[in-house]
Amino acid sequence: MRADSNVFNLKRMGEIRMWIRQLSDETMTFALRQSVGRYRYRVFVESLKWELPCAPGYEQDEFDKPGATHLVAMDGEGEVVGYARLLPTTEPYLLATHFPELLNGLPAPCTPLVWEISRYAAMGPCGNGPDRRADPEAQTWVGKLLLLAAVQYVAARGGQDVVFCTTVAIERLAYRWGVDLHRLGRPHRVGGSLLVAGVIHCTARTRSALASQPLPNRSHPRTPAASPQHLVYGASPA
Repeated sequence: MRADSNVFNLKRMGEIRMWIRQLSDETMTFALRQSVGRYRYRVFVESLKWELPCAPGYEQDEFDKPGATHLVAMDGEGEVVGYARLLPTTEPYLLATHFPELLNGLPAPCTPLVWEISRYAAMGPCGNGPDRRADPEAQTWVGKLLLLAAVQYVAARGGQDVVFCTTVAIERLAYRWGVDLHRLGRPHRVGGSLLVAGVIHCTARTRSALASQPLPNRSHPRTPAASPQHLVYGASPA
């Protein structure tokens, strides 16, 4: 059984503190599983308006099972502010099971060299203390570190690629970050979202691009916002 460990051991800049926990499904505590399920519900059901077969207030699916690896980003107050799930493609996974049409007729990867990332999100308060409004700059930082943690996890286990299903908008964001990736097929509209499948290569280029993001600058006071802002990263409505 794989042990719980910290992928990134406490990142800090000004009042922003964050760490990413890496856990096998078998080592997830009940309390943390509940926190992750509530977080995923807020992101994917309440914010993105995905119609998922889940209980009110809590999102979990058939891929949250032994063999899954959970990356959970938490802020200095212990709140979940980001999440990603990794699945080996040698077992059933979301893209192959629910969205084979995105593969453009290609067979779904099934090899120890390829993993899948799903339920990838960065949304929530990222400050400490009484002022805990969502901060888009900090959430981008969390999103990049989560993806870097996923790439490093896969590479450390002999993997070469990470497949994903996401919106075209998030694919463009990854390109802007400089991630080494390519599409597997043309986009398809599913519900209200234009989805695409792709591959992230676990190369030095990808690791450098994701590690290059400077920490949010908190040397100047924040301008109060009329309402919380959320930067949401989604990975397929199923």
